[in-house]
Amino acid sequence: MNLKYSATKMMALSIILLVAFSSVSAQARIEFKNLTFDQAMVEAEKTGKIIFVDVQNNPSNAMVAKTEDSVFTIDSIVTFFQKNVIPIKINMNSDEGKKFAPRLAMLMYPVYVFYDKNGDQLSFTNVSEMLKSPARLMAKANSSLSTAKEKEINTRKISFENGDWKALLAKAKKENKLIFLDAYTEWCRPCIQMAKDVFTLNNVADFYNEGFINVTMDMEKGEGPELAKKYKIRAYPTFLFVDGEGNLIHTASGYKEAPAFIEVGKSALKKKKS
Repeated sequence: MNLKYSATKMMALSIILLVAFSSVSAQARIEFKNLTFDQAMVEAEKTGKIIFVDVQNNPSNAMVAKTEDSVFTIDSIVTFFQKNVIPIKINMNSDEGKKFAPRLAMLMYPVYVFYDKNGDQLSFTNVSEMLKSPARLMAKANSSLSTAKEKEINTRKISFENGDWKALLAKAKKENKLIFLDAYTEWCRPCIQMAKDVFTLNNVADFYNEGFINVTMDMEKGEGPELAKKYKIRAYPTFLFVDGEGNLIHTASGYKEAPAFIEVGKSALKKKKS
């Protein structure tokens, strides 16, 4: 009788241990959705979430597997992603990868990139950074979500003028304004980020639209090479402030956050002759 009772007890204990083991084995992790990037943008629009893209050319990479097992299973990260993020994977060797390539904006892969509902980059990270400090992934995720929400509020952008350089100078002279020239190239990642993340902020747009005649120009096309030579442009982006006579009043270069970029414009206005 006691032997039978012990066997029953042992069986019950085995079931409990099996359930517990199964629970550990089924550890929560970031679940990547089987969506194209376009489909993810549609879902982001509906849900108010941001998009997280695992951009790979070798999905079976050992480092990627290690990241998924040690970083993508952390409770706080999993919870945040479930609430705020649409995770997808894109193999750059596929047709979808070729279509997606321009959205990398010169980023090298493998890489992990956050996007907003419009497909604009918010921030990015990589395997080595996440393995070194999983907290960096959470920092990027929180920052990306915050930026996406801020971009929802911002509805204005810098208004750029069209026309040849001679006509633009004449307009600047007539209106007694400086020309703000955004000198860029298509292959310049900071140029792309300025156009998407800074020129589209309300406070930046309001300041530059009121104070300058704004021009954006590819320095490798049209009148670009001639102006690049004239104003000795050596880096991109370069921001030039030119008066109606074609004189360079002020210049700055490199990616600038909004406050610093506004200060660049203020410095130009201080140097302007009334």
